[in-house]
Amino acid sequence: IGPRKVLSIAIDNTFLGPIWAQPMRQGADIVVYSLTKYAGGHSDLVAGGVLGKKEHINTIRLMRNTIGTICDPHTAWMLLRSLETLELRMSRAGENALKVCNFLKDHPKVERVGYLGFLEEQGDARQADIYRRHCIGAGSTFSLYLKGGEKESFAFLDNLKIAKLAVSLGGTETLASHPAGMTHLSVPQERKDALGITDSLVRISIGVEDADDLIADFGEALKAV
Repeated sequence: IGPRKVLSIAIDNTFLGPIWAQPMRQGADIVVYSLTKYAGGHSDLVAGGVLGKKEHINTIRLMRNTIGTICDPHTAWMLLRSLETLELRMSRAGENALKVCNFLKDHPKVERVGYLGFLEEQGDARQADIYRRHCIGAGSTFSLYLKGGEKESFAFLDNLKIAKLAVSLGGTETLASHPAGMTHLSVPQERKDALGITDSLVRISIGVEDADDLIADFGEALKAV
């Protein structure tokens, strides 16, 4: 056994953003974000960000300046614009997601909804405990498992009118995608099986549209399944 080393903990907090989880309060040393998602929030920029303790950030800042991974002025301006409405957008999206998930979980054509707010009622006590201790909210991105397979998933996606077919998240618009046939198409089947990425899985990121309109959109799309 070698000498004891102090390890740093880095957390990717993109999916819950700065509103629904704050890992540094739980002791994380570094927190990283895809600023393209909630921080940008309008699907019109590409950027990343790092937060952390001064001893880590100083090193990261030096490396960033050396290799040139710095936002261009226009992207930086758009981020500043978006941060003014970050809390408003995320709060609305979170409220919408809860309403939509409550509708979907009881639908006869839905096998299961993978939403953080449902962990306890779904009987996952361990994960529910972690969620309660570390998260402020359940977010607006969730997994929808339909009854059936690829055919049913594609029928659902093809019949959405408000939600857009895209793989991002955290924007003002609601997005839906089929991970097995899109983001994870080239992943070996055994790995997809281990991760729960089945042909019946649809990933949904809820936006800031009217919740009743979204529920109606999903309801109509499910009629085609």
